[in-house]
Amino acid sequence: MVFVIMGGGSGTRFWPASREACPKQFLTIYGAHPLIYETYRRVASLVEDQRIILVINRKHRPLVDQIFHAHQVRVIEEPEGKNTAPCVGLASLWVKKEFGDQPVAFLPADHYVGREELFQKALHTGLSFAEKGGIVLLGATPTYPETGYGYIEKGERVSSSEELSIYEVKRFVEKPDSEMAKLYFNNQNFFWNMGIFIFKPSLILSEIERHLPSLSQGLLKIGAALGSDRYPSILEEVYRSLSPISIDYGVMEKTSQKTYLIPGEYGWSDVGSWNSLFQIKEKERDPQGNLVQGNAILLDTEDSLIYSKNGRLIGVLGLKNALVVDTEDVLLISNLDRSQELRQFPEILSKRGWTQWI
Repeated sequence: MVFVIMGGGSGTRFWPASREACPKQFLTIYGAHPLIYETYRRVASLVEDQRIILVINRKHRPLVDQIFHAHQVRVIEEPEGKNTAPCVGLASLWVKKEFGDQPVAFLPADHYVGREELFQKALHTGLSFAEKGGIVLLGATPTYPETGYGYIEKGERVSSSEELSIYEVKRFVEKPDSEMAKLYFNNQNFFWNMGIFIFKPSLILSEIERHLPSLSQGLLKIGAALGSDRYPSILEEVYRSLSPISIDYGVMEKTSQKTYLIPGEYGWSDVGSWNSLFQIKEKERDPQGNLVQGNAILLDTEDSLIYSKNGRLIGVLGLKNALVVDTEDVLLISNLDRSQELRQFPEILSKRGWTQWI
């Protein structure tokens, strides 16, 4: 088995802690290590390091070398981030060349999993099942009506064990509004899409050829140059021409391949927003429902998240459901429920040319 950890994201919903120079996956947000290392640690006991591949943005290579200096993981550099479809395609080329056409599990680098043993069993089950063909996904049992996640509706059960069952995927559902999220939450057939995929490289490359022909043409050029002196320049040339697109939208929602779901109560979160962190750390909140990371005095304040890593004291009075993030050069104050919208700030900063705060 082979694991690919996708670490090229920008983490804009976690601004201002997450920046272009050090995005979310390289931050220590929970636990003792950066998120990308926590993802590595969850699968490290299943395979040797050489079968764990990190796909990263080239400019973050120094961060990766620092974090993984004691490990023999493989690293694939992308010239620039183009979302997950190019990432999956590029890594599939490498896996097929190095290990043959065996199932690969693709994992986002910046997620949280509370029940690691069950998660590992699901990955092992999925990798074994993918040997027969088809695409296997993991889905998390919803714990609240989240509007920031896509959902997967399960179909007929095709296999089961003591703890896990495998179902056909009936359909994918885009991120819903609040009313639809409540309906999905109360329907036991819907699960959060964890963004974890398991398949053989040949299968996903053929599906990319079918549904994303421009990307496929670029991958053919890259594949022909693998292992040669031409590879760096060809990779750069192809990536310049690619349009960003996710593997979910580009392939998963269109494929006619058999697609399967392994649902479970994994204690999962994509840690995609400050509100996600607030949900994960529920047990660490004070009696008024506040989560404080840093130095702060809170008066008449409820259900709020205060985050500071620079040692400055923060005083908060009379707020509810507030988000305060204090970094060395940016102070953010927001409604906690709207933390999914924070990606607007880097977009506005980019348009204004204020790149020092992106």
